[in-house]
Amino acid sequence: MAGGEGLMARQMVSDDHELYRVIVVRLPQKENPNWQRGLIGPGNPRFVYEGKPFESTYGPYNSIGAARGQLTFRTLDAYGEPARGVVGGRIQKATTTWEDVR
Repeated sequence: MAGGEGLMARQMVSDDHELYRVIVVRLPQKENPNWQRGLIGPGNPRFVYEGKPFESTYGPYNSIGAARGQLTFRTLDAYGEPARGVVGGRIQKATTTWEDVR
């Protein structure tokens, strides 16, 4: 399944326990057709990020803190700037609920 839609953890830890996953929205990475080897600088990137955005999923995580840490890791670079090609990200929460079945 592309993007992890419909995937659920194999085992929910306990009743009323919450699980979290991270969704990161990215642009596809493509080779820059005008890239020239040896020229270093912002005017000559090796890759360009363009096209239709897609989602990547990470998790599940047992705590909101772990999910927030992964969201930061996946969306920011080492200098605290938005990572190349990342459009955005969010955290989703899943809970165990029970209902009667007839």
